[in-house]
Formats: sequence, structure tokens, C-alpha cells
Amino acid sequence: MKKIFFSILLSLLIGNKIFAQEKEKIKTDFKFFNWSSLSYTFGLNDAVLSQKINSLHIKTVFGLGTPQTGFGIGLENATFRNTNSSNGVNFNTLSFSGNLHQLLKPISDDDLNFFIKGGAGYAVRIFDGYDKGLNYEASIGAILTTRKKSKYFLQAIYNYQEIDGFALVNGKPKIMSFGLGIGTWVSR
Repeated sequence: MKKIFFSILLSLLIGNKIFAQEKEKIKTDFKFFNWSSLSYTFGLNDAVLSQKINSLHIKTVFGLGTPQTGFGIGLENATFRNTNSSNGVNFNTLSFSGNLHQLLKPISDDDLNFFIKGGAGYAVRIFDGYDKGLNYEASIGAILTTRKKSKYFLQAIYNYQEIDGFALVNGKPKIMSFGLGIGTWVSR
């Protein structure tokens, strides 16, 4: 009887030990993150007066996230220009946005990592020379980690910007563009 009891107890302890090692707990604590990027996009449509409009974007996002998912508030300064002529269209925007991202691996992983990001917001007219309007963007990219643990990313980005208060025969300008960007990613 003692041998049977001892055998059952031993098998339960070994099984429990194996199961405990097999199941790792994944941390889901929310942590602060920030990413900042510089992107250049090329116009896809004839947005204004049969002109394709290219744009330069500088954006930073602060937020909270788990190791793979995050939500943040962004601030973006963008300049939209027709590069074919010196007399072309010129718009400037300062946008506030809500942003989401999803990483393939946890941000703490030092291997090559991939992400998808999206954001939507509104450009407000705070300063003279700035335009207002709805905008959204979507991007995919890769995060590279250096030996010193700094994280940089490369992204392909689609951007949509409406310009309010600029009347055209067929409505307000709707600028669609696609391009590339670089940036830094910090998670604490």
C-alpha cells in the first residue's frame, strides 16, 4: 500500500513539475512606449487641379501597450506639395490622432520583428498657413534592434488626408499617397 501511495504521489509531483515548466506565464502589464518617424509619400491621385501631391510627415506617438499591442496618441506635422512646378499646390497640417499597433513578437525580443500600425485623426488649424481636415494612415514594417538595444524601424505607409476649407468644383481635396518611412521605437 505504501508503494502504491508513494508511486501515485511521485507521479503527481513529476507531472505537476513538467506541466509547470511547459506553461510559461506571458506578462501582460501595460508599459509606456513611444515611436517617432519620418516618412515621405508619393501622390496616388490627382487631388487638386490635376496635380499629384507628395508629402513629408514627421510623427511621434506616446501610449501604453502590452509586449505586442499598443494604443497611443499621436502628433504629426505634414507638408503636402506638388513637386512638378514651383507654382503648385502647398498644404501644411498639424494632426492629432489615435494610433494602434500590433507586433508579431514581443517588443522585448531582439530578433527582427514585424508590425502593422494604423491611425486616424484630424488636422486642426492652430497656426496661419496650416490647413485642417480628416486623415488616416496604415503601415507595415520591420523593427531592427542594434547591439546597444536601440530599436529602429522601416515602414511602407499609406496616407489619406482631406483638406477642409479649400473649395473645388468637385468638393474638397482628398490626397491619397503611398511611401516609405524610418523611425525609432522605445518601450519602457
